[in-house]
Amino acid sequence: MAIFIALLRGINVGGQKKIVMASLKELFGKLGFHNVTTYIQSGNVVFRSFEKDSSKIVKSVEKGIRDRYSYDVGVIVKSLDELSETIMTNPFSETDLGKGEKIYFTLLFQKPAKETVSMLKKFDNEVDDLAVKEKTVYLLCRKGYGRSMYSNNFIEKVLKVKATTRNLETMKKLVEIGNSLK
Repeated sequence: MAIFIALLRGINVGGQKKIVMASLKELFGKLGFHNVTTYIQSGNVVFRSFEKDSSKIVKSVEKGIRDRYSYDVGVIVKSLDELSETIMTNPFSETDLGKGEKIYFTLLFQKPAKETVSMLKKFDNEVDDLAVKEKTVYLLCRKGYGRSMYSNNFIEKVLKVKATTRNLETMKKLVEIGNSLK
């Protein structure tokens, strides 16, 4: 069985699309996934699956959520190796972070067009740094994510691609949970 991480977009944010993690864990079990573990309330699920095709897993999870909760929720599914690689290719040094600085990962549902990436880079500023690699926008937020112009919605609007954002600590914890399933 392969180990995967599902990242749900936009649940339990501002009182919208509420899903209790225990209920989500139960749903994943009913969908045929094993060793299901959820992490914090923002829709992070680590699990094992006999299915190796992440696109089939995405369709199954999205349908399961729609059927159970009547929500359309975007889902990104990455293998443990893919998520580990995403962290390792982060261009910002964790050891060089100043007080209050944090690294974020905006995971894109599809690879953005070169033109939209160029458009996003036109918003470069002295407060935050960003880098785009394949289907990930790496963010170094110097004054906190809440003060960054590079919100998930802003990135989606400019790149014209759905996305979901996690901080470095969450990403590392998801990999840690995944590794514990080996």
